[in-house]
Amino acid sequence: MPRTAPVFLVGAERSGSTLLRSMLAHHSQIAFGGEFDFLVDAISADGRFMKRANFLKAIELDRSFARHRLTIPLEGNFPAIANNLLDQIEAGTPGAKIVGATLFRDFDRILYLWPEARFIHLVRDGRDVAMSTLPTGLSGNLWHAIQNWVEVEVLWERMSHKLPIERQITVKYEMLARDPEYELRRLTDFLEIAFDPAMLRHNDDGSYSAPPGDSVGRWRNADPGDLGAAEHRAARWLLQNGYFLSGSVRSPSIIRRASLRLQHRMAISKRRRALFGTKMWLKGVLLGRFGSQKAKDALVRRENEILDRRPG
Repeated sequence: MPRTAPVFLVGAERSGSTLLRSMLAHHSQIAFGGEFDFLVDAISADGRFMKRANFLKAIELDRSFARHRLTIPLEGNFPAIANNLLDQIEAGTPGAKIVGATLFRDFDRILYLWPEARFIHLVRDGRDVAMSTLPTGLSGNLWHAIQNWVEVEVLWERMSHKLPIERQITVKYEMLARDPEYELRRLTDFLEIAFDPAMLRHNDDGSYSAPPGDSVGRWRNADPGDLGAAEHRAARWLLQNGYFLSGSVRSPSIIRRASLRLQHRMAISKRRRALFGTKMWLKGVLLGRFGSQKAKDALVRRENEILDRRPG
């Protein structure tokens, strides 16, 4: 397949994308980058590209772009920049035949850049995704934590129906954890390259490391009421992906939903206060309602500086 047809790993965050990306990147013929959502953020729903100056300003505040340590070419519009960024990823693996990156949101928009792109859809039980999200403080309960997973699966269903079958493959995290070699052979067949045993030695020390066994089925330890509400929100997509329901599926009442929404907001506020302190958290709340864009950008830069200093 021509160089103009990269491969994108798509799915919800906390689905095991870091593990799979590392496995792919250890193949001698695959150059695989991390999160490239900053590209789709620059593409409108109807396919209009962000102007160069606006894109440069946007990525200045984007921590995922900074982690790549890529450089922006001195000239060129947005499509030229996007191709150059993938060229840089490809250059990191001499002899690579496949180049790709990870996308978590609005990944259908990438087809406006590369209409012939191929896709690896990684899916993990949405309840485990939600359970994995809770400790991060990005959500306050399973009801809200599972919503992003649902949105990703809705988008994938809509998109996959329009893609030729030879340009898409679905990998289940649970199968990858159980039999990684089998799943990786499926992937290399899909990519039309030979299997490379180095994919199984994706740790820095070169030894094989299977995904932790307790990463599958953690949702069974959830509170039955919280679990039932989350399953109600995600039931169709859980069943569609082959995940059986617990039997406690129940729609939360209006009062319960209001309580869950408040719990969610409080968890996010608590996380931000822990990260940035009460003063900066309060400043963010006020700027969100009344601040200028310049002041908001300055706050984001300051927050990024604090996050970049955190260990890990």
